[in-house]
Amino acid sequence: MRTVASLSALLLLTACGSTPAPAPAWRRTETAAPALPPGTTLYVGPVFYDPQRGPSPGLLVDGAGVIVRAWDADQPVPDVPQTVLAGTFAVPGLHDAHLHVEGIGRRAETVQLLGAGSPQEVNRKVAAFAAAHPDVPVIYGRGWDQSLFDGQAFPTAADLTAAPDRPVVLSRVDGHAIWVNALALERAGFAAAAIPDIDGGEILRDTAGVPTGILVDNAEETFKAALAEKLPPTSDEDRARWLQNGLQACADAGLVAVHDMGMSPESFAVLQQMDAKTLLPARVFVYLDGTQEASYPLLATPPGRRVAVRGVKLYADGAMGSRGAALLAPYSDRPDHRGSMVTEPKLLEERARRAHQAGKQVAIHAIGDRGVREALSAIGGAEADARTVRHRVEHAQLVDPDDFAGFVTLGVIASMQPTHATSDMRWAEQRVGPDRIQTAYAWRTMLDNKIPLAFGSDAPVESERVLGGLFAAVTRTDAQGEPPGGWRPAQRVSLDEALRAFSAGAAFAVHREQDLGGFGPGQRFDASVFSHDLRHDDVWDVVAVRGTVVDGQWRAAAPAGPPGP
Repeated sequence: MRTVASLSALLLLTACGSTPAPAPAWRRTETAAPALPPGTTLYVGPVFYDPQRGPSPGLLVDGAGVIVRAWDADQPVPDVPQTVLAGTFAVPGLHDAHLHVEGIGRRAETVQLLGAGSPQEVNRKVAAFAAAHPDVPVIYGRGWDQSLFDGQAFPTAADLTAAPDRPVVLSRVDGHAIWVNALALERAGFAAAAIPDIDGGEILRDTAGVPTGILVDNAEETFKAALAEKLPPTSDEDRARWLQNGLQACADAGLVAVHDMGMSPESFAVLQQMDAKTLLPARVFVYLDGTQEASYPLLATPPGRRVAVRGVKLYADGAMGSRGAALLAPYSDRPDHRGSMVTEPKLLEERARRAHQAGKQVAIHAIGDRGVREALSAIGGAEADARTVRHRVEHAQLVDPDDFAGFVTLGVIASMQPTHATSDMRWAEQRVGPDRIQTAYAWRTMLDNKIPLAFGSDAPVESERVLGGLFAAVTRTDAQGEPPGGWRPAQRVSLDEALRAFSAGAAFAVHREQDLGGFGPGQRFDASVFSHDLRHDDVWDVVAVRGTVVDGQWRAAAPAGPPGP
């Protein structure tokens, strides 16, 4: 806490060394400042940078956590309490517009396989986890990517030899395929050639028709359901632990709000209980699992303290990495295959209409160009003009040039994840070839067409660390700065545009642009605070999250490993 006198002295010393810069024009037009509401506090410390309004050295916030107005150094210091925030650079509270809180919270309880370069390395990690957790009945893991293995071929159950006494189920990095061991195939009843194909998914088989241990999209879900019948059900205690751990990680990453995609009704009930006990460090906008009938009655749930239901999550197709994304033309590296629709178009439209009629959004996972077209068609079939409801297409990684107009016509939001591009750039062009790649991960094209853009991470597929998303959006490079100049750099966005997509754009995507996503009068005081000014290109290797503010309440961030993106 800094007193009025000490703050005034600091400003006087600063003024002696230089002439104060004139206030921005949007503030100079103000006449006499109105009286401040009771309970107003002046927040200073970092530069408060709103990409829509410019910088300010302070914000006046009332006792309810609502911004009264910005304060400038050339204005008199108001006679109100002052709070100095840690950090150097504060921006309007950043949202992650697409992630999975429980998945983030479960990471510590699963084998982490990101970056594993061979099946042998995967086996070593599984063996170490099994030795450390002898009582776990099923070993789960996540993050393998066959594009990092020699030959880039999918592995098989025969390659997964660690922990042969327990089922092992390992999710691919994109979450749209699993690699399982022989015992898991046997327990789930998937070991024989007689197991039938599954619509909207793929069971990879050997020449004799026997499943190899790789299951994609709906085949993965069917397998997991069959295996789950042999296991104890998930408890509410498990769900609460995963939700709490996941939200703590998100707040430590610099996020004030998350858009949780595909939450089950059971987990939503637990989240409501946590919210009633004021246990949530961030806002949670929930998109319920639209494949479950029990989700639809919950769309009428009134908002809680920090929880609100915004709609349902649906799936059009799979992912490009596992070749499950639905394409209009065959995969360039698998000419006999076009991916698959996870949900039949007619059913997709029916579910979209149900949400729309309830006044709620659909957020449709669509990655391939056919998947995106079918998602837009489903939204158009639900309602000719969806602007009032603001339906969303999630990912939109490959868009046919003719379909950008569909986003515009229908008022559909593009919810995209910058780090997907920098993770997928090693193999994306192999999947779709040099022509179709022109409109892949096309953030700049979205903005140029005035399509509303919201950014997220899809964590735990990628990291929830928002600094990494900002860095990828601005540079189109990975954390090591590769490739020099960026991958397909014409699709880069500016820092201001990236900040808006993570703040104002994400707030617009949940109908909260009036009170979230900016530092304007009347908006909630939500902020993400960093150690360095992100407007300087030389800080990305050292910048760290200092903390977050939600409704005027400061929360210091726990250390999150090395700084930087």
